[in-house]
Amino acid sequence: MSSNQHLDIFQTLFHNPSMFEIRSRTRFKGDLTDFCVPANSYFPPPQMVELIQDNMADILKYYPDYAPAHQQCIANLCGSPANNIVAANGITEIITILCKDSGGPILTSVPTFGRWTDLPPDFDIPVHFVQREKAKDFKLDAAEVVRRAKETGAQTVVISNPNNPTGAYFCNAEIRTLLHDLRHIECIIIDESFIEFSNLESAEALAIESTNMVVVKSMGKSLGWHGIRLGYAVANLKLAKALRNKLPYWNINGLAGFVLKNMHRFKEEYKESFIKVAEDRDYMYQQLQTVSGLKTYPSQCNFLFSELPAGVSGKEVRNLLLEHYGLVIRECSNKVGSTESYLRNVVRRRGDTDKLVRALGEVLGALTKAPNKEASLA
Repeated sequence: MSSNQHLDIFQTLFHNPSMFEIRSRTRFKGDLTDFCVPANSYFPPPQMVELIQDNMADILKYYPDYAPAHQQCIANLCGSPANNIVAANGITEIITILCKDSGGPILTSVPTFGRWTDLPPDFDIPVHFVQREKAKDFKLDAAEVVRRAKETGAQTVVISNPNNPTGAYFCNAEIRTLLHDLRHIECIIIDESFIEFSNLESAEALAIESTNMVVVKSMGKSLGWHGIRLGYAVANLKLAKALRNKLPYWNINGLAGFVLKNMHRFKEEYKESFIKVAEDRDYMYQQLQTVSGLKTYPSQCNFLFSELPAGVSGKEVRNLLLEHYGLVIRECSNKVGSTESYLRNVVRRRGDTDKLVRALGEVLGALTKAPNKEASLA
């Protein structure tokens, strides 16, 4: 059951190739079903797309709004004061600044979003890890993080909450413990890019009152539009101002700015979308339990983390699902602290979940039987 050479595009150091590149290499083209890119499957509504289309001439012709307008739009959405918000061209813009400006070793839990592990070495900043263990369902406690921070002399501690890719999480009380026990270090960063899909309380209010905490969020996941490149940070007034001063003027493009400015029209649909995703997540979790040999872990995100049967290659599973079924999944071998024994599958609507469950059952059944595995998927 060998993989086709045209799938060498997946040989990337940290992330998957773009969906555009994947489409160009497969016979399914536009008929691919994407379980890789973790976008909200219930937002945006069609009316929002129509609104953009109707205003596209102005969106492209004129300069976008200035930073204060973006901050106010985000404030209206998340509830934090506008002056404590830093609007960004995707969360990676803020991550890059925070990593580059770190005054000492960085500590983060792994596996996690790749930018937190791959950026520090680019700036000659040491990065250390707290390993999430499968024996604990990949959960950490605050004491583990504090102990490891002291061992490594970390001056910046990064926690994704809930965690990408495992879906494990800290409750707000544990975040408060981190804030108290690490009050002496330079910066505590809480990456809440998936918190809207959970029932967790945001740490934005803690960051506003703190001297050393920053909350960062990607908005592409919750808005369902990664391509518009939106994210933001929340911090105390002094730190927020310092971050804004390091950003380019007009860092938010016209399309992203238009979306922000019109979110008030779709606020109810936005809130309802997370309820629907949570219902689909429960369904997907239950269905994945029926796949023989696959272990799927509980999640507070819009994706589920699964462990393959011993000896089964995640890369092989990924390639077979793409080549034979037109399904795009995320195998996690290029995430620090993970291996190709793990998959992260985005929560989609129930019909798509059923397709994935059937295909996974067939692929894993073929890969765990001998001798003629390829013929069983022909």
